[in-house]
Amino acid sequence: ETITNEILSAESQLLALLRQGKILTGVAMHRQTPDYRNIWNGEIKTYEQLENRLKAGLDKGLKSIDYQVKERTFLFIDTDNVIETLTATETTTMDSGQSITSRNTAISILWQNVDGNWQLGYLHASELPEEKNQ
Repeated sequence: ETITNEILSAESQLLALLRQGKILTGVAMHRQTPDYRNIWNGEIKTYEQLENRLKAGLDKGLKSIDYQVKERTFLFIDTDNVIETLTATETTTMDSGQSITSRNTAISILWQNVDGNWQLGYLHASELPEEKNQ
């Protein structure tokens, strides 16, 4: 229960940063290691590629990213490694006020406790087929 609360707190911190437009501060909660991977709808990115993509988005007017979590489960590997599986939608908002919301998306996150801080060690997400979005 303590680990779950710590992860939920870290996730809340991450989501607050993304919602406030502090996107690069939020992305810094991802492990900045050569083996980090962020896979979104089949596109595989390292930490550096993820950071560069978000910087490019900010240059084009990206204002915020919001996730609305619909459900989540946890798989405890050990006290320092936990897999969270969740279903969420992502809304990106631009400075112009234009926003785009994804379909329901299945997301798996490997949370890793590094020196007492929970970080995203790996993320894999795929939008669910239309029939699963009802």
